[in-house]
Amino acid sequence: MTLVRLFLAAAAVAFCVLLGLTIAGEGTAGMSAVTDSAWGRVTLADFYLGVACFVTVIGVVERSVLPTLGWGLALALLGYPVGVLWLLLRGLPRLRGAAGTEP
Repeated sequence: MTLVRLFLAAAAVAFCVLLGLTIAGEGTAGMSAVTDSAWGRVTLADFYLGVACFVTVIGVVERSVLPTLGWGLALALLGYPVGVLWLLLRGLPRLRGAAGTEP
């Protein structure tokens, strides 16, 4: 496994652990504090802008509507660890192949 793949996988696992601990400790009640704050709304807008950009890249690489919609929905609901999973499974090999380098 390349250093990039190892880093991406470790970052996604760390985020999932943090998310799990937060949900286990506080549930989702704290989200109202996020949406009540202007900075919270900006942060959510930033997240969904990132999702839109990521889904655009997925669409260009996948070249098919159904996988793009599936990955996009999962990304919007579960966050960037899904994007990392896509990069590890589909994105990096295809992007490197398009660039003429080995994964």
